[in-house]
Amino acid sequence: MPMPTATAKVFTSGNSQALRLPKAFRVRGKMLELSAIPGGFMAVDPDEILRRRRTLKKLWGSCPDFPDVRP
Repeated sequence: MPMPTATAKVFTSGNSQALRLPKAFRVRGKMLELSAIPGGFMAVDPDEILRRRRTLKKLWGSCPDFPDVRP
């Protein structure tokens, strides 16, 4: 499935740069983890990662034919 793309406005807020996210890219939390990647950065919502891990943890073992691939 193709990832959505959009243009975001970059502006200065105090001594920092800020990024105005379009409505389609809203996040639940107040903080994001930023990682530098070639050509820019990647933003990850740490709370969303925790929610996904908890959900996957509940599913482990629910299908006996599925191989156990825990990290």
